[in-house]
Amino acid sequence: MAPIKAKQQFLRSDPSNDFFPFLSLEKQYEIVSKYRELQGEIPEDVRSYFNAVISLYLYGWLYYPFYTLANFLSSVVIEMALRECFSWRPSRTGEDRRGLKKLLKEAKASGLLRDEGFPTLENARANAERMRQELNDFMGQQTEPEPKVPYIDVLIETLPKIRNSFAHPDMHEILAPGQALNGLILAAEIINQRWPQ
Repeated sequence: MAPIKAKQQFLRSDPSNDFFPFLSLEKQYEIVSKYRELQGEIPEDVRSYFNAVISLYLYGWLYYPFYTLANFLSSVVIEMALRECFSWRPSRTGEDRRGLKKLLKEAKASGLLRDEGFPTLENARANAERMRQELNDFMGQQTEPEPKVPYIDVLIETLPKIRNSFAHPDMHEILAPGQALNGLILAAEIINQRWPQ
């Protein structure tokens, strides 16, 4: 259970961060500064929302559950940014009823999102292959590499489900700082593809 932090403890690091002794607050800022830069003429509301998500992530240093909220809100800012990209016809109620999955499909179809636009993808795939090889060596067997599916197709299928699991939770899930950082990186890479430098 994540209790409300006592006032006298408020400005101290959340003890859960002690599980990651190499990840000081200074290191958190250093890491985030590498990935938080949004390029191009990004609308102010998107930039402002993204900055709020980054700030919430950094406040995870004080209250660990904020990492999970920052991860969830990273997917929300992706949806917000994609809505800014594409015009829509109002429904009878005047609402934009397109969900994240439909917006991602629209971004793919328009050529806005491509695997080449995700700078961290090559490294992630190389790490996954290295882990597969290490597991094979450890288990004394050989498994075939997973078929290379376009990353954007994986995002279209999984990101809305992940976002919805946080939006409509069955339990209070807590993510580690690195998992939440991946959400921030993904959001920055998608937003930067829409508004390149």
